[in-house]
Amino acid sequence: MTSAKVFDPNLENLTIIPCDNKHSIKFIHASDIHLGSHQYRNDYRANDFIFAFEEILSLAIIHQVDFLLLGGDVFTSLEMLPGKLTKIVNLLTNFKKVTKNQILIIAIEGNHDIRKFSRGQRFKQRGQSWLKLLASLGLIILLDADVELPPDEMFKEYDFKARKGGKIRIKNVVIYGTRYLGQNPEEYLLKLNNGIVKDDDFFHILLQHFGIKGQMEHVPGVDYRRIQMLKERVNYLALGHFHLQFILDDWIFNPGSSEAACSSDFSFIRGIFLVSITKNEIYTKCVKKIRLPNRTSRWEHIYFKTEFRTKEKMYECIIQKLKKSFELDKNLDFNPSNIQTPVLFLLLKGKKPFYRCKIDKKELTQLICENLPVVDVRIYQKFSDFLKTLDTFI
Repeated sequence: MTSAKVFDPNLENLTIIPCDNKHSIKFIHASDIHLGSHQYRNDYRANDFIFAFEEILSLAIIHQVDFLLLGGDVFTSLEMLPGKLTKIVNLLTNFKKVTKNQILIIAIEGNHDIRKFSRGQRFKQRGQSWLKLLASLGLIILLDADVELPPDEMFKEYDFKARKGGKIRIKNVVIYGTRYLGQNPEEYLLKLNNGIVKDDDFFHILLQHFGIKGQMEHVPGVDYRRIQMLKERVNYLALGHFHLQFILDDWIFNPGSSEAACSSDFSFIRGIFLVSITKNEIYTKCVKKIRLPNRTSRWEHIYFKTEFRTKEKMYECIIQKLKKSFELDKNLDFNPSNIQTPVLFLLLKGKKPFYRCKIDKKELTQLICENLPVVDVRIYQKFSDFLKTLDTFI
């Protein structure tokens, strides 16, 4: 599969999987899609994120789900190239047409959705987002409960005319949602819990954008003990924010990012959840993990045994060593649109080059992309005495 598919969405010709249980309710839970990301200022990588979103929409049609949940960070920031936004709007318009508006897309705003810049500045709450635009066009349902109201008033029923609300009912499922609650969402947990009506006749989903402490090393999150109160009223806590996939106690679910938004994401288990809900005496759920076809990555290490005195000789050595390594995989081609063409992470170590041979990363990246089947290159220089420690870490 190639990311070129985003330029010609053709959702009409998908093969539908027959529903094995007409009494079940099915939905897809995805998050952290980061549409609009222009990773490494590379247009092919920008298309990869749109391609991942198209795959999610395609799976929703194939599996005939009742709705699709997006747990925040659908966009990477308020910065967006017009051409990319047009593709996304066209994709959603086509999805709505093909499904005859029978598969609702339900989303909340994450911290990136309300972020003005991709880099260099903290986000500021400005009351605007691309998700609000999509909601105003009738392409998605944007849930945003007013957490400043009393608990019994905060989750207002979604109004399709005003296109506002904090909860929506689909069949026997009630979905509650709020925007990103900041870095300390714990202060709102009791209020959220009191705002959810306990009713065993319905399956309750709470859509939130925060992480759980301990699921990612050295990354802060909410203490699990603070969340446990929600378990009495919430059957499925649908999270976004952490790009690593995890499930806790069969009621907290975080699918991870749909595409690698940073270098560490390439090593994470990520994807989406396909969830089936059935009820006999009580509600039971079956959660299937689905990996998406994503851009591949590749690590290469080059050790300098000698001290180069000219940049040309050093670059020639790097290219030759990489060509020799890539010859082991004859299936790779030079088509950057093909998601099998990897992002290369190149680690240079050993003897530090002569001081006049300072590496120009942009120049070397361009040279490698012209000579090897890679879509982009991230170059790391580790000329130091700590190589053994670094090797162990890598």
